Amino acid sequence: MGWIAACVLVALLLPMLGMLYLDILETKHETNRALQKLEKIEQRIERKEREKNRNEPDAIGDNPVFDRVRRPLSLPLPRPKKLE
Repeated sequence: MGWIAACVLVALLLPMLGMLYLDILETKHETNRALQKLEKIEQRIERKEREKNRNEPDAIGDNPVFDRVRRPLSLPLPRPKKLE
């Protein structure tokens, strides 16, 4: 009688344990997928913030290249001989 009860318990517990294990695996995979999505969203947000905070000039007047003093172009020109 004891053997029969043990076999019935094992026969009932094994499928239940299998179902619990499968549920745990499924939950683990869903969690990993959710974490990957979250990381992608975080990367997008960081990229947008970096682009927003980049020190690029918004207009030509803000560009430091245009703030420099322009020197006239000096080409060596031939000097005329003394006028007589």
